[in-house]
Amino acid sequence: MTAKTALASHRAVINDIDEQIVSKILKFADDTKIYHTVQSPNDIEILQPDLHRLVEWSKDWQMLFNTDKCKVLHFGFNNPHIDYSMDGVKLQLVKEEKDLGVTVSADIKWEKQCIEAVKKANKMLGLIKKNFQDKSKETIMPLYKSLVRPHLEYCCQVWSQYLSKDINLIEGVQRKATKLIKDIKHLSYDERLENLGLSRLTTRRVRSDLIQTFKIINGIYKLDKSLFFEIDSGGRRGHSSKLFKKRSRLDIRKYAFSNRTVDKWNSLTQDCINCTTINAFKCHIQKLLEPETK
Repeated sequence: MTAKTALASHRAVINDIDEQIVSKILKFADDTKIYHTVQSPNDIEILQPDLHRLVEWSKDWQMLFNTDKCKVLHFGFNNPHIDYSMDGVKLQLVKEEKDLGVTVSADIKWEKQCIEAVKKANKMLGLIKKNFQDKSKETIMPLYKSLVRPHLEYCCQVWSQYLSKDINLIEGVQRKATKLIKDIKHLSYDERLENLGLSRLTTRRVRSDLIQTFKIINGIYKLDKSLFFEIDSGGRRGHSSKLFKKRSRLDIRKYAFSNRTVDKWNSLTQDCINCTTINAFKCHIQKLLEPETK
């Protein structure tokens, strides 16, 4: 069997994992997640049999799940917190779990993820400070942008901060990074940013949200945009692709990506919405967001 044939066979095996499964499944490499809304005993009777079917699938294809690494994470205030099992083994119940580098907690708050990101970024910033004697803008800025800032912005559409303490914690890393540059360390933070051509990280997160929204609405991602947004058909003033903002009782929903980005998106100009490429859209929103950096 050639390598290409083996690869095609492996993909075929993985692709049929969700056959006969009623619940939703997310697949990424060797990581599989199954989830279902549990609001009644009937929902429980859907999810548990689906777990049994996954076990049977793994035995048929001799790709057994490691039940010791399989965990259950319950979301929602009214979740009954039922115990689930695979192959007769009760699955471990956890209150938080790291998924693709993001720590997800049962209460959908991002304090721990924020702390972890700052810890990694500060560690890298400390290495830069210790190992580079040249503290000029030409040296520090490329290092900061490539080695430090990515830790603070990785997957930020998911865990964007809305509490002041978390926002200040994240922004504090960039404050320290700009102070490393000797020629401008005596300036205020905003003056240092202007000198270096940087934006506040809060502004950059807004930019990331808008770019992600542009990609979803314009079908650049192969997913159902109705899962995230609802087009506003109310005929309100503004551009032709306005989004409808749903009412939110809890902060979890209010500051979720698909809700917090609506006002910013609706405030864009028609020229911005009409952009046909991502790069053109980035240029338009950069001009609109520049006043926020002042």
